[in-house]
Amino acid sequence: MRRKERESIINSILFQKYHVLSLLGNGGSSSVYLAEHLRLKTYRAIKCIPKAQSMPASICLEASLLKNLRHPGIPIIFDLEEDDLNYYIVEEYIQGESLMAYVHNHDNISQETIISFGIQLCEIIGYLHNVGRKPILYLDLKPEHIILCGEQLKLIDFSISFMAGRDRNPCQSCGTEGFAAPEQYQNGCTTQTDIFSIGAVLYYMLAKKTLKPLGRSSYSFPKYCSIHLKKIIKKAVATDVSKRYQNTTQLKMALQKQAMSPKSRNCQQHLLQKIKIVGSQKRIGTTHIAISLVCWLNQNGVRTIYQEKNGSPVLKSLDFYKEGFQKENGMFVYGCFRALAKEDAAPFEQGGHVIVEDYGNDIHAAVHAETSELILLVTGSREWEVEHTVKCYEKLAGEEGLYLICNYSDKRTAKKYAGFFQKKVFCFPLDADPFSITREKSRLFHEIQREGRNRDKEKTQ
Repeated sequence: MRRKERESIINSILFQKYHVLSLLGNGGSSSVYLAEHLRLKTYRAIKCIPKAQSMPASICLEASLLKNLRHPGIPIIFDLEEDDLNYYIVEEYIQGESLMAYVHNHDNISQETIISFGIQLCEIIGYLHNVGRKPILYLDLKPEHIILCGEQLKLIDFSISFMAGRDRNPCQSCGTEGFAAPEQYQNGCTTQTDIFSIGAVLYYMLAKKTLKPLGRSSYSFPKYCSIHLKKIIKKAVATDVSKRYQNTTQLKMALQKQAMSPKSRNCQQHLLQKIKIVGSQKRIGTTHIAISLVCWLNQNGVRTIYQEKNGSPVLKSLDFYKEGFQKENGMFVYGCFRALAKEDAAPFEQGGHVIVEDYGNDIHAAVHAETSELILLVTGSREWEVEHTVKCYEKLAGEEGLYLICNYSDKRTAKKYAGFFQKKVFCFPLDADPFSITREKSRLFHEIQREGRNRDKEKTQ
């Protein structure tokens, strides 16, 4: 579809019920639009496929495959329409961040997160393989087709999926290089073809690059990747189909076993129940640091919730901060970030989650709140901000587990504070995006975590 044709659909009313709002994306043979159902006032994704480029049977095949599927990781098909020029598949609108964007925005992804995503992919693909008498093969699993919707992964674009057992494989020579199994270019596909793609996606999350063509055995795993996870991925992407996992259940069990290993559980040790973050004055970066800490902990497998404890309505404006921000079951979600509105906080006050409390610059509230294992005082680095820091520190000095964070990475001022208070002071790096975990932020939070562990060891000796 040409650019003018794509743009001409925007702001039109399709079939007297769908108001087309914007173009979400386009591929070689189709374009996907965001539309609003006029009566229901809900969003839909509408895939538009030109008749000149597609056979009616292939369009009906995609719709028929999806219309009876009910799984949280698979979009719902609502309608199939056509006009003189195009076919239209009306689907559930999947709002979130693609796995490709997620990998791009994170310098490192923890092994625990990769295993968790891998288990979910096994469950979704396993559902497709076992939902009917014959397996449904997805055949184009890649990061662009995987959307993070809170804690749930969802697959989009089933355009080359088909039901196994047909006389002719309509998808031979299809797929995406670096994620497609070798047999997709040779002898046709089986359920193990999708298993190869799961392994390729896991490798991409670890190495930030795709496999070499035709499964050539050259891998580049990061140092933190365990030997067992390497073996799991290598077996999943074996060129020889007989050496791969036979089904998604086997691969899922291998990942679950690795998730339960002592090394994978290591980051769960020394779990804090509550962390307070408070600033020495307004606009010092308290919320920015709190959001970053929540994202880092969740990325490292520690279930963490942000809770607003100051008077500023931060959560009400967060959905405008990032495209893809959404609210699910009373929780604000974006990538690794999780937050509860004040009225929804009660269920998470105990067990299962770490709570990061953002007090803004309300020192009084932070001092009189329930005790926490860790309290971070965010300080300014300018000369005129030192007085505010001293006053706040004096009020918090009796708190056990108190650490200072000097914002804007001013090491000179941090050293002054350390000498004055006789206490270690950390430097938060210059940072534009609180939701993105950079190497510098990850190194800082690891250092704070290590200090907490050392403190606990000294207490028990």
